[in-house]
Amino acid sequence: MRVDPDQKAILSYDDIQVDFDLLVSVPVNMGSPVIDKSGLGDDLGFVPTEKYTLKAKDHDDIFVLGDATNLPSSKAGSVAHFQVDGFIENFQRYVDGMELLPTFDGHANCFIESGHGKGFLIDFNYDVEPLPGMFPMPGVGPFSLLKQSRMNHWGKMMFRWTYWNVLLKGREMPIPAQMSMAGKWR
Repeated sequence: MRVDPDQKAILSYDDIQVDFDLLVSVPVNMGSPVIDKSGLGDDLGFVPTEKYTLKAKDHDDIFVLGDATNLPSSKAGSVAHFQVDGFIENFQRYVDGMELLPTFDGHANCFIESGHGKGFLIDFNYDVEPLPGMFPMPGVGPFSLLKQSRMNHWGKMMFRWTYWNVLLKGREMPIPAQMSMAGKWR
């Protein structure tokens, strides 16, 4: 129902009070207004999308990528990049009248800054939560998964350059679109 900052409490409509020391609130993620106006979107403004093929659920001639999808995957740029690989193959199959393949597994990886020149790296998909390990080469890395390190911070800095100079120019990245379990342990 409301937040009472003076009492440091969240008050619900059914009279439950939850006290807090620090409240971090994230608003509901909404899709683009243009999707809403088009009539293609769901109640949150995302296009209902087949999870593995990226085809719009209610429109046979539309594929959906990136932030426009209602998929249970991250809205990170890495996800859109990984989606493109499967989209290209499936679009060609669609044009040729062939059955679509389940080419997108929800793969996402992301560097997370933690401060003081350190960061984390996570790598996951629809079925596998982030796991510890080394990325991209098993046992060697040089990036640690789920572990704070200076190398992960430098990985984020290198990725910034890669984003502007490789990804946006449409060049290939040496990271496969499908998530690999190599270098991860449970």
